[in-house]
Amino acid sequence: MKICVLTTELTEKHGWGRYSIDLIGALENRGVEIVFVENILPDPLDYLKNYFLAPWYAWKLRALAKDCDVVHAFIEPYSYIAYWFAKLIGKKYFITAHGTFGVLPYSFPAYKKYFHKKSFTSAEKIICVSNYTKKRLAEFGLHNLTVINNGIDYSKFYNPNGRYAEKKVNFILSVGALKHRKGQHISIKAFASVRKNFKNLHYYIVGDQSDAAYFDQLKRLVSDLSLKENVIFLNSVSDKELVGLYEKARLFILTPVSEGNNFEGFGLVYLEANACGLPVIGSFGSGVEDAIKEGETGLLVPQNNPEALARTITKILDDEDLYKKLVSNGSEWAKDHDWNKVVESYIKTYTLS
Repeated sequence: MKICVLTTELTEKHGWGRYSIDLIGALENRGVEIVFVENILPDPLDYLKNYFLAPWYAWKLRALAKDCDVVHAFIEPYSYIAYWFAKLIGKKYFITAHGTFGVLPYSFPAYKKYFHKKSFTSAEKIICVSNYTKKRLAEFGLHNLTVINNGIDYSKFYNPNGRYAEKKVNFILSVGALKHRKGQHISIKAFASVRKNFKNLHYYIVGDQSDAAYFDQLKRLVSDLSLKENVIFLNSVSDKELVGLYEKARLFILTPVSEGNNFEGFGLVYLEANACGLPVIGSFGSGVEDAIKEGETGLLVPQNNPEALARTITKILDDEDLYKKLVSNGSEWAKDHDWNKVVESYIKTYTLS
């Protein structure tokens, strides 16, 4: 099988890039030949080029992958280019719908909405990374939806020697770009409450800080709550450093907030944390409900509720039996989401469609 992949740059600095690297690697491990289009496609968020110049980009690409079996747009903004590309070479095309960017264009002006709707309606399958993403897209009358949860490279995060309680340090951890929809403002407020009973507890917040306005908001919140000595912001952390943080932390928290068409599509970080021996806390009403097995690998709390989050953090840290249960189950859950297993669903979808 030979697949032409349309995606953004292959990088581990953001979700699209990490998804692309991992899925391409898993497919190649199964003997699938990948034609990866690089340095030709426009900026993913340049909708004018992605829509109005889609036929031109497709024509430019046709010689690269005329003998491919299928075309797969790994990210939503390239869906209309995939539509034209597949049309030119006479092949089926697939789209991965992660979250926000699968739904957001339905709120665009009519002339832009048309291109997105056309490409999504005509796709052989739209592969949704969570049931929540599928639910949101189904609201627009789409029937070509299927769900394949994201995977992780389990071996990269699992270290049996880094899971013991004596190796843990007294801090909780969040990993994710500093954006309002990620909910770090909620977790900082919750942490302030938790510290009343856990005086020496610290909170590490790891993630891209390019949203300067939100980052400033978080820093002001930390200052207002007198947490400057206890909340540490980290940026540009290597994968090796990230694994070290996962292994040393006592608990992982990230409670996203859904705001209209902006929502968390899944959440690889919960699986990564599980693989490293961490219980996790996320929020209801998002794709996180697929990433966390409620009550088994972690706990879910209502959105926008720092009080509920504070109670849940305290519950896990105070209950040793619950803690051990979540750690043990979480490790197996993450293992079941290894890309070498998840990729089977992709191959089946390609071949049976």
